[in-house]
Amino acid sequence: MSFFSVARVLTAIGVSVAGISLGLSASASSAAAPPPTARLIAVLHQGTVDRFAGDNELFITPGVYVASVGGAFEIDAYANSDGSVTLWHVKRTASGVTKLRQITAPSAVSIGDGLPDFLQFTLATAKGKTISAQTQPFCPGGFYSEARVDRTGPDRPTYPWQCGSSLTQATAWGIDNGWGAGVFAGMRFPKYLADGTYQLTVAINPAYASQLRISAGNASATVSLAVTTVQDCNPEVVCGPPTAAQLKQMTAQRRVPLGAESAQATLSGIPDMRALPAHDLSTEHNADDGHDYLDFGATIWNGGTGPLDVEGFRESDSDTMQAVQYIYADGQPDGGQVVGTFEFDTRPGHNHWHMEDIAQYDLLDSSGRRAVLSEKQSFCLAPTDPINMLSRGADWGASAADLSSSCQGEDAIWLREALPAGWGDTYYQDRAGQSFDITDLPNGNYRVRVVTDPNHTLVETSYTNNIGLLDVTLGGTKGHRTVTTG
Repeated sequence: MSFFSVARVLTAIGVSVAGISLGLSASASSAAAPPPTARLIAVLHQGTVDRFAGDNELFITPGVYVASVGGAFEIDAYANSDGSVTLWHVKRTASGVTKLRQITAPSAVSIGDGLPDFLQFTLATAKGKTISAQTQPFCPGGFYSEARVDRTGPDRPTYPWQCGSSLTQATAWGIDNGWGAGVFAGMRFPKYLADGTYQLTVAINPAYASQLRISAGNASATVSLAVTTVQDCNPEVVCGPPTAAQLKQMTAQRRVPLGAESAQATLSGIPDMRALPAHDLSTEHNADDGHDYLDFGATIWNGGTGPLDVEGFRESDSDTMQAVQYIYADGQPDGGQVVGTFEFDTRPGHNHWHMEDIAQYDLLDSSGRRAVLSEKQSFCLAPTDPINMLSRGADWGASAADLSSSCQGEDAIWLREALPAGWGDTYYQDRAGQSFDITDLPNGNYRVRVVTDPNHTLVETSYTNNIGLLDVTLGGTKGHRTVTTG
């Protein structure tokens, strides 16, 4: 993103550019030496922030970026079985990955949030009296905006665009060489305070600065902010912390179509479909039909070295398409193989194309016999969760696709549904017919079975890891059923 693009974004969300100095000189760049680390860059010397009448909070985009120094800044995160997360500062080169040091976070790590308490924000009066202070996590390469800070490095970001989810097993959090990730904050600002000039200081937590060898001068940035009251919130700008949809739009420039050249790896290899055990289980009583249901989340993922790419080609106005799978080698697809069928789903809330027989869910009794089969048998594939971004072939350029564009509408003549290597697709079964009807099931021990590619029609490296199992116990009484796991 050019500086002028950054300026337009900052102006659009209420921060005007008064003066800019990236402070990047050829001598400073050449002096940076391995190991790579990070620093703060202040784009603005002074900015303006809109304050909405009666609001006790300021949403501030201060024009401060966490930028890489001396190469790509990368933290590898590994989820452990006990719920903890192990962090390593690494250096990645063409010859491999070198672990530099294990990072000890100042508080518990949630893999979906990034580095906890990484950033410290202090808002003060012009005379230095603190108004509010807070810490917040930082997701390198995610959360808000990224921009090039100099002409080194790739022309687009290569690291995963989000830090992960509760399902992520391993991932890389990173900022490419020559890039920076913008920060923002929602700061408490009592409404009795007058409009005027205030000082915002952004700092990297000393607990991280010492471990990452970030000097004091690179670990802090101060911006002068002119706070001005406005009466109404312009619907065309961000008036508070960005919503999920706004964050998605802000990161849209990252997206790389399937088959495009990736700085991390050229598409090549065979997919390997796998199923995680069911998760996020709960029970509910449906007052409309008087039935009890077991709701759950189910995730299938691609643990292979290449993408699962299945495309449909339509003939006339048929409501089905042949599903053709392509295997990539050096970025180029093969001739394709028919592996199934796409069918157009006309039910409310769908109205797009689904692939048949990509997954199957059932509830088994204690003897292993099927007690309930979910009616959910067709799917619109999309990468929703990064499961393992450190596996060989994992596609860092993938993002959570817009399902309407991935799975198309009734006028489609062609479609592509894809699951890049390292990514999973999660569906939550919380509707009648999709969740398990447990009304007539006795209390006791059961097993939730999630199967991907149940008929072994896809081309993949192994069919031995296509099943995910979770032991559950049903209890309670009619209308008040319970579920426990393990």
